[in-house]
Amino acid sequence: MDIKKNVSLKNFNTFRIDVRAKYFLQLNNLNQILENSKHIRKEKVLILGGGSNTLLLNDWDGIVLVPNFKGKSIINETQEYIDIKVKSGEIWDKFVRWSVRYDYAGIENLVMIPGTVGGAVSQNISAYGQNISDTLINVDTINLETNEEKSFSPSECGYEYRRSNFKNIWRNKILITSATFRLKKHTKQFELSYHERAGRYGSILEELQSFAKEPYSIKDVMRAIERQRGKRLPDVDKLGTCGSFFENPIVSKKKYLELSKRIPDLQAYPVENLSYKNDFSKEDEYVKIPAGRLLDELGWKGKWEGNVGVYDKHALCVVTNMKATGIEVKEFSDKMREDVKKNFGVDLIPEVNIF
Repeated sequence: MDIKKNVSLKNFNTFRIDVRAKYFLQLNNLNQILENSKHIRKEKVLILGGGSNTLLLNDWDGIVLVPNFKGKSIINETQEYIDIKVKSGEIWDKFVRWSVRYDYAGIENLVMIPGTVGGAVSQNISAYGQNISDTLINVDTINLETNEEKSFSPSECGYEYRRSNFKNIWRNKILITSATFRLKKHTKQFELSYHERAGRYGSILEELQSFAKEPYSIKDVMRAIERQRGKRLPDVDKLGTCGSFFENPIVSKKKYLELSKRIPDLQAYPVENLSYKNDFSKEDEYVKIPAGRLLDELGWKGKWEGNVGVYDKHALCVVTNMKATGIEVKEFSDKMREDVKKNFGVDLIPEVNIF
C-alpha cells in the first residue's frame, strides 16, 4: 500500500476527533517500512494502533503509521503453559477471547480493553489485578530510524504502572511488530482479589458468586469481568471515549489517611514499580487510590460542557458526542485535574497519549 496524503484520522481514534494526517501509511508487512524508509525518516512520525488511548489536538504535520500486521502462532508448549506469538495489528480483545476459548489463562481479566496488541503492549495495560507485562516473554520491534529489527525482554521495556519505554523514550521511534505471551493451561487459579468501591460494583468474586458455582472456569471469570465493565463503560458506537482518562494516583499512606477522613469509603491498593518517582523510596509507604472516586466526590460524574462530558456511570471516563475537537477534550480534562488538585492536593496524570 502506498503512502496516502491528507487523510482523516476520525476512524483511527476512539474519541473520533476529526483531524487530518499530512501523510498516512497502513503497514501490512515490514517491507513497506523498508521501501518507504527515506520518506518516513524525513517526517515527524506518529504510530497509531487502535487509537484507543490517544487524544489528537491538531492535524498531524507528518506521517501517521498504522501497524496492521496480522496473525498468531504457537511457538512452544508444555503441559503447564503455552507460548503464543501475536502480531501487533491483532485486536487485543479478540486475542483475549481466543485465549479463553482454548482455556489459556493469564489475560482473561483484560477483556473488553479496546485497541490492538501493539497498543496494549506499549501502554502496559492492566485491569482487575492483571498486568499484560506479567505474561510477556518478548516484544519484537523495528527501529524506524535504522530499520534494525530487535527483540526486547520485558525487563528491557521499562515496564512500570501504565508506562513503558514505548510510551516514553522510544515513542514513535520503535515500532512493535509482534509480542510473545506465556499463558497457563487448564489452571483453576485466577486473579479474583481485585475489589472495586464497596457497595458500588462489588468485587470480581462477588460478581462470580452471583451467577456461577465453584470451581470457577476461565469463562466464568471473563464473564464476571464483562459484567463489571458493562456496568460502567459507555457504548463506543454512541460516544467517543478512551475509557479511563487518568491514571489512578499514587500517594503516601499519610495522604491516603488524610483523604479517607473526608471520603470514608475511599479504597487503597498496593503498588509496584515506583522507580519513575524519585521521591518514592519505599514502595510499602505508598498506595494507589481510585481517581474516579475523587472525581465522583467533586460531582464530575455526568457533567457536560458543550461537546465533552463525563460518563454518568464512571467519573474517570471522559466522553464526547463525536463532534468535539481535541482542544475541547483537553480543556475539559484540565478543569478536572485542576479541581482535584485544588480540593484534594492530588495530581492526576493523563493515561491517554496527547499529541
